[in-house]
Amino acid sequence: MNTPAGKESAITIMAEEEPVEIGFPMVAAYHGQSALAMAAIVFQAQRAAFAVLSPEKPPARRDISIVSGHPGPGVRDAFEVITRAVTRGAYSVDRTLPEARLVPGHDISYSFRITLGERTAEMALLPGVLPERFFELVFAKNRSTAQERELSALKRSIAEDVLAKEPGALFTMRAS
Repeated sequence: MNTPAGKESAITIMAEEEPVEIGFPMVAAYHGQSALAMAAIVFQAQRAAFAVLSPEKPPARRDISIVSGHPGPGVRDAFEVITRAVTRGAYSVDRTLPEARLVPGHDISYSFRITLGERTAEMALLPGVLPERFFELVFAKNRSTAQERELSALKRSIAEDVLAKEPGALFTMRAS
């Protein structure tokens, strides 16, 4: 995936023994290509959360837990590759989170709770980050081949747009 030059920032995380820097191309390579839009959104959510929860040093993977209101593979994989929360049993999905319920009639929340030690960042995707056409295509019962191609291109376009923005333009966030 091409990302705008100079727009991508990596996340530095304290792994088991030393810091590791992870950029979005690594997230995309780990995930694959089916849910790049959500992978980019979660990458940016982690950038924002860690800047608030651990501004002085890279957060330690072992101290991070995640609650996601979205069950999708792009969400799960973007959290996993950076935090290893899924592997460590520190990742859960709670589709009842009340924030960012952007799709009426569907039991899904575009929100995340990222906890580092005793502090938590509650993040909710802002309306408009994902265009209406995205939801129409994602939640369509029977997509045609043309719609599948359109959705794939749209996901890539959304990922590029999301990565080009500062995280504060994408989420509301409350830290406690």
